[in-house]
Amino acid sequence: MRDIEKTNMAHEANLRRIRRRRRGRSAYVLLVVLFAFALLITLSMTIFFNIEKFHVTGNYTGSSADEIIQSIGVKRGDNMMRLHLEELEQKAEEILTDAETVDIRREFPNTLVIDVQKSIPAFNISYEYGTLIVSQHGKILQDSMDPVQGLVSIAGYVPAETTPGKRLSAEEERCDKIFSALQEIILDDKQENNPDNSNNSDLPIVAVDMTDFNNILVNFDQRILFNMGNWSEIPYKISFAQQVIATQPDGKEGYLTMIGSNQCSFRNRSDVENHEKRLVSQGILEEQGTQENDNMPVTETTPVFH
Repeated sequence: MRDIEKTNMAHEANLRRIRRRRRGRSAYVLLVVLFAFALLITLSMTIFFNIEKFHVTGNYTGSSADEIIQSIGVKRGDNMMRLHLEELEQKAEEILTDAETVDIRREFPNTLVIDVQKSIPAFNISYEYGTLIVSQHGKILQDSMDPVQGLVSIAGYVPAETTPGKRLSAEEERCDKIFSALQEIILDDKQENNPDNSNNSDLPIVAVDMTDFNNILVNFDQRILFNMGNWSEIPYKISFAQQVIATQPDGKEGYLTMIGSNQCSFRNRSDVENHEKRLVSQGILEEQGTQENDNMPVTETTPVFH
C-alpha cells in the first residue's frame, strides 16, 4: 500500500515538473516573438522602407512634380512608416490652392506615390467682403472682388472660412446643409447632361439666393425664378419645379412659387411686369428703378401707404 502511495506521489511530482517546463517554454517563445516583432518595427522605421523614389500622378498641371513634392515637406531618405499621410495630404491641399485633392500612398519598398487632381471652379459665393470662387467639391480657390463668369452664383451664404486652399464652411449650419443639397443637384445635372463640363443642361441652375431661409430663390437659366419656400426637401422641390417648367413652352420666362408640398404657381414675367406697371400708374406702388443682379433683372417697387 505504501509502495502505491509513493508511486502516485512521484507521478504527480513528475507532472508538475512537466507543466513547469511547458510554461517556461511558452514564456520563452512569447518573449522571442515579442522581441522579433519589436525588432521588425524598429528596422521598418529606421533602416527599411526609406523613400528612394517619388511618383507624381493625376491631372493637376498647376505645379511641377518637384513643387508638388516640396508641398508635402518630405524628402528622399525619410522613412515611409513614420509619415502621417492624412496630415501631409491636408498640408499639400492648402498649399496647392487650385488642386482639388491630394492623395498620398506608400508603394513598398521605397516609393511614395502622390496623386493630385485638379479643381474645377463651380460657384461664386458672394459675401460681405467680396466673392469666394469655390470648386465643384467645396474647396475655396480664390477670395476675389469680382465673380468669375459662367459659375453658379450663391447669395446669402455667410462663410466662416474664406482662406484659399481651405474647405468652404458657413457660420450657420443651415447654410451648409442648403448649399450641400444644391451642390449635389447641380453637379448631378452637369454630369448627366454634359460629362465634359463644356455645357450644362437645357435649363441649368445659374443662381441661388438663400438670404431668407423661408424663401429660397433658385434661378433657372435666367428665365425662371423659383421660390421654393423653406429649406426642407430641397431635392424633391427642385425636381418638382423642373417637371413643371418642362410643361411650359420653350423660352418662356416667369416666376414659379412652391405652394404646399405638391403644387406650384407659375406667373408669366410679362404679366407680372404689366401688373406692376398698372399698380405704379395707380399710385399703389412706387417705382424705384431696375436693379440687375445675378438672379433676374426685376423692377424694384415699394408699397405706398396713404
